[in-house]
Amino acid sequence: MGTIYIDDKAVEFEPGQNVLDAARKAGIDTPYFCYHPALGAAGSCRICAMETVPQKEGEKPRTVMTCSIPAQDGQQFRFKSPKAKQIQKAVVEFYMTNHPNDCPVCDEGGDCHLQDTTISVGHAYRRYDGQKRTMPDQFLGPLVYQTMNRCVTCYRCVRFYQDYALGDDFGAMGSSNHVLFRRTEDGAFDSPFSGNLVSVCPTGVFTDKVYRRKYSRTWMLEKAPSICSGCSVGCNIEVGGREGTLRRVQPNNEESKVNPYFICDRGRYGSHGTESHSRPKYVSEQGKVVKTSPLDALKIALVRAEGHVGILGSVEEDLTTNLALKAIAKEMNAPFSPFISPQQEALTKTAVAANNNAPSISDIEQSDAVFVLGELTEHAPMLDLAVRQVIKAKKDVYVLHATPSHLVTALNKLQRGHVKALAPSQWQDCLTQINTAIHDGAVEDLWIKDVANALKQAEKPVIIGVAELLNTADISLLNTITESLAPTAKMAIALPSAGSVNAALTAQENSCAELMAQIENDKIKTLVVVGSDPLNTNHPHWHALHDKLDQLIVIDKVLTKTAHLSDTLLPLAAWPERDGMTINYEGRLQRFSKAFARKTATIDAHDMIETLMKSPETIEQWLTELAPTLPQAGDDGIIIEKDKFKCTELPLEQKTNPPAIQSTQPQVALSKWFGEGYVADHAPEIRSLKPGSSASINPKLAASLNLSNGDQLMIICGDQKLVRPAVISSQVADLTVALNQADMRLLQADIASPLCLERTSELFIDADKKEEIKNIIGSASVIMMGEA
Repeated sequence: MGTIYIDDKAVEFEPGQNVLDAARKAGIDTPYFCYHPALGAAGSCRICAMETVPQKEGEKPRTVMTCSIPAQDGQQFRFKSPKAKQIQKAVVEFYMTNHPNDCPVCDEGGDCHLQDTTISVGHAYRRYDGQKRTMPDQFLGPLVYQTMNRCVTCYRCVRFYQDYALGDDFGAMGSSNHVLFRRTEDGAFDSPFSGNLVSVCPTGVFTDKVYRRKYSRTWMLEKAPSICSGCSVGCNIEVGGREGTLRRVQPNNEESKVNPYFICDRGRYGSHGTESHSRPKYVSEQGKVVKTSPLDALKIALVRAEGHVGILGSVEEDLTTNLALKAIAKEMNAPFSPFISPQQEALTKTAVAANNNAPSISDIEQSDAVFVLGELTEHAPMLDLAVRQVIKAKKDVYVLHATPSHLVTALNKLQRGHVKALAPSQWQDCLTQINTAIHDGAVEDLWIKDVANALKQAEKPVIIGVAELLNTADISLLNTITESLAPTAKMAIALPSAGSVNAALTAQENSCAELMAQIENDKIKTLVVVGSDPLNTNHPHWHALHDKLDQLIVIDKVLTKTAHLSDTLLPLAAWPERDGMTINYEGRLQRFSKAFARKTATIDAHDMIETLMKSPETIEQWLTELAPTLPQAGDDGIIIEKDKFKCTELPLEQKTNPPAIQSTQPQVALSKWFGEGYVADHAPEIRSLKPGSSASINPKLAASLNLSNGDQLMIICGDQKLVRPAVISSQVADLTVALNQADMRLLQADIASPLCLERTSELFIDADKKEEIKNIIGSASVIMMGEA
């Protein structure tokens, strides 16, 4: 800690801060463009000028750019000196010579940093009357809109995209007064973080294309701090709605301890799935709209059930909702579970229990060695962005995976030899060998030795696993490896869903098995499903259980397969439309606020508590036991004490482990796309970028089947079969077929299920299908760029 002086005001600074940083923290409204707290400064805008105060006899005042001057104890500056003010005003006037005078129609209006700066420095009249420079705009896909004429050449966009997010399909082109920021060709960005160009741009060059479709000025929006429901990271977001509809999602707090400054594209655009035309908006019975309130319809349906009721919550729902459902079920003497299978319950509880010392995003960024198991980008993009900062810092990052991943592509370019592709059934053996090597045991594999040495030598190593791709034995081995390292080692398991911790902490032991058993034994004739889709899973037993029910009541915010098959369908309030609390992967309890109300009635947890519960104080008691002091919306939340961040695991025999597979037999691996999600799958703009169904395989396996890119491959799993175009990628492990979740459901396959493969004829593929296959191959090649 030191002190500098700005206009004779004492300003304290932290080590490593520059003068501009310190001034901003002290509340001094210093203008800037190229500077960004997460990106640093480029020194290109020249507007953060201050004048130095001479410290020695004969020394003259100097004009300096404060973003590039490290703060040192005792320095003195003049921010309000005539010379500094003249430079600031001249810089803005220079930018405005070419900037279009289109504030009344600019999408950035009200949020524009250039607008604010122009007013603050006092520039009011334009003296330049020459011809303005104009630039061509570029089509950048369905998420981001470009208006290049508004550019002030601060380089923030390219510094974020290339230097921070490690993307390579966007950059600066041209020179002098004709610099363009664009892709080499029209089309959507490859990066899962492209929407942050909207946030980092200080003008209206990059704007939110989804926000434009029903444009509102920022001051017209009903806003509130909320939490992203896209994954288990629980990013802090600001939600804006108008006229009962969601309009915009953006990062909420640059000081957030979860996600300062940025969010991923799934978080920014996936929430718009609640605006889908198919969203349940009214009460419907047997597919027909009924003119009644959702709460009245629910009460009538429960009376009709005559007490033979079961309740299925969701790993996608917040803590408040699952807790309310659990309490209501207890009062009704009904079984409750938030899980759709005993396997999901076992895996989720094991993963949650393992996260008892999970690193924050900041901890990951500051680590000096990282080991990642699984395709992190596609499951928890913001954890991936944190790992990219470790790569950027030239610290060791190692990834063990089975299918193509954006993180693997980035790592292959900057740290070759740090990636290993293995079939899922081989992960346990690899992890065992890594642990052996950490304890100086004999291991032949050089890659495994390198991983072990990097982790042993690190002062702050971090282990990250992807729960959806693992079994309980994998998680146990990761925990063993972490315990074998330094006391400062931390492990994070990226959980399958936003509400995974909420579900694990509210579920009783064997809750799903108990619920399913009661349906099977005809003790339950009415099932209430809230925010879940059990009839769209890999497990066919739910279809048999559905046939045993007299009444299926579904309460949801998107139209799922289960909702489509329901007897009574009721609209559920989405996270931006209600108050609630949730717990993220690191055990951080956070509260979110209702931003707006829909024009049609919906149900939320508070409605169910008020209407259906006799003793709502039981929920307050449970929350008080969990955290004596509850968080407020918009703050950093509260880390739950580790002894409370536990849940009962299932017996070992019920845990999921990979089936026995012959060494020469292909197996299934799950291949996700970074924009997938329970709600995001219904958002038309981001869904339009989703790659089509294909079967990604290794070149060696392709050669053994005499397959080329686009050839038709028949995939057989037990009694099920399907045909998909082959995509050949060296990022796929040998003897592995990477399939999306939908295709795995069709095959009724789990990860590591054994397969039989056959090459099929293309004689009966029509021209439209061939064009679709070409598009699939083209989209898959995006991820394959940069392979080793």
